[in-house]
Amino acid sequence: MDFVFPRGRETVDAVECKWKPDAFDLRGLAAFRALHPKGKNYLVSPLPGPGYERAVAGHKLIFVTPAELRRLVAPR
Repeated sequence: MDFVFPRGRETVDAVECKWKPDAFDLRGLAAFRALHPKGKNYLVSPLPGPGYERAVAGHKLIFVTPAELRRLVAPR
């Protein structure tokens, strides 16, 4: 994981940044989620279009651009 956003006592959002989304290795996320099962999983990349969601090996990943991530995780 590149960084995390605590969302409460037991919830932590995980963020991985990759230049190419296909270069993502799920092992780090799987190990993190074994310890912290609650939270969203973001993969930040300079995508050519809008963000999307995809399940990979039982983990839901939210693929976003840096600007989209800022809007999604900014305090309200």
